[in-house]
Amino acid sequence: MSNNINEKELENVTGGWQYANGPYVNYGSYIVYTVVPGDVLSGIAQRFGVNYMQIAQWNGIRNPDVISIGQKLTIYPTVLR
Repeated sequence: MSNNINEKELENVTGGWQYANGPYVNYGSYIVYTVVPGDVLSGIAQRFGVNYMQIAQWNGIRNPDVISIGQKLTIYPTVLR
């Protein structure tokens, strides 16, 4: 892992690492983020350094104002926070 993260915060999952205290799995070149209550696409995008329209495009989301709790989003982040 090159993200300078305390390994106690991570759980090994098939094919990648999952943050024990967060709703996403890091597979290296992309992550799979699970939408949690209170999430909006623009906030998720800001967290990972991408544009919300990119997330919509990557995931076939027609209306970026509508996402569902538990929905899995594939994101190709520029940063991990």
